[in-house]
Amino acid sequence: MDAKLQQEITRNIELALLEDQVDNDITSHACFAPSCTGIAKLILKEDAIIAGLIFLPLICEAVDPKIKVKLHKDEGEIGKKGDLLATAMGPVRSLLALERTAINFIQHATSIATQTNRYVQEVKGKCDILDTRKTLPGHRFLQKYAVRIGGGKNHRLHLGDQILIKDNHLSQLGNETASPIKESFHRARAHAPNKKIQIEVDSLSGLKCALEFKPDAILLDNMSPEEIKKAVELCPEGIYLEASGGINLTTIRSYAETGIHGISIGRLTHSIDAIDMSFKI
Repeated sequence: MDAKLQQEITRNIELALLEDQVDNDITSHACFAPSCTGIAKLILKEDAIIAGLIFLPLICEAVDPKIKVKLHKDEGEIGKKGDLLATAMGPVRSLLALERTAINFIQHATSIATQTNRYVQEVKGKCDILDTRKTLPGHRFLQKYAVRIGGGKNHRLHLGDQILIKDNHLSQLGNETASPIKESFHRARAHAPNKKIQIEVDSLSGLKCALEFKPDAILLDNMSPEEIKKAVELCPEGIYLEASGGINLTTIRSYAETGIHGISIGRLTHSIDAIDMSFKI
C-alpha cells in the first residue's frame, strides 16, 4: 500500500470508527469483561476478487493495538465461497467493536474489484476498463484502488489531473463565442500548458471539429457501436478514444470490438452489488 493510499484509508477508518462510537459499545461492555478474549474469522460467502483485506490491520490497530491479525488471502486473489480471509485474536470487546467497520471496508472494496473484473473479462483485453469520478464522497481513493485490483484503470482522480472539456463547458462558452470548441482549446492550453486535454463529443460532426485542435484524448459520449467504429476510422493514431454512456455487461462487448481504446463505466463505483461475507467470533 503506497503512502498516499494509506493516509487516505487511515482517515476514512478514523471517521468510520468515530461514526460508530466504538468506545461506547454498551452491548459488548455489558456482556463481556475486558479480560475476555476470542478469535474472529472473516469468511467469504460467495466467489469474489479479494480487495481491501490489507485495510484490516489498520482497523484493528486503530481500535486496539493488542489485536493480532493474520491475512489468509492476497489482494486481487480469486476467493471462493467458504474461504477464510482473515483471523483476528484479542479482547472480545474490541473484536465486536470493529466488526462492522471491518466488513464495510473489505466488503465494499471486494465488491468493486469483483464487478470491475467482470467487465475486464468481458472485453478480453480488447480495450481498457476505466472508472469515473462517480464515487462516494470521501472514499475515492478506496474505490479507485479497488478498481485497480479488479483489473481496471483509473480515469481522473480529481479535477486537477487533466483538462476535460465537457458539454457544460462548451454550452457556457457558446454564450461568449461562435466557436466554443476552438475557444476551449485556446483557453485550456494557455491556462495549463503541461496538462493533457480531453474533450467530450456526442456526434461524428463534433468529433471532426475536435480533431482540428489535436486533443490528447476524446470522450465519445452516448454514441452507438456503429458510430464509434466510424469514429475510430476517422481518428489518427496517438489520440486516445474513450467510450462512455449507458454501457453495461450485456452491451460492452459490441463496444470493445469497435477498436476503442477505453470504456468508462460509472457502475464500477456507484451501483454495485455487495459481496456477502461474515465475521464470526
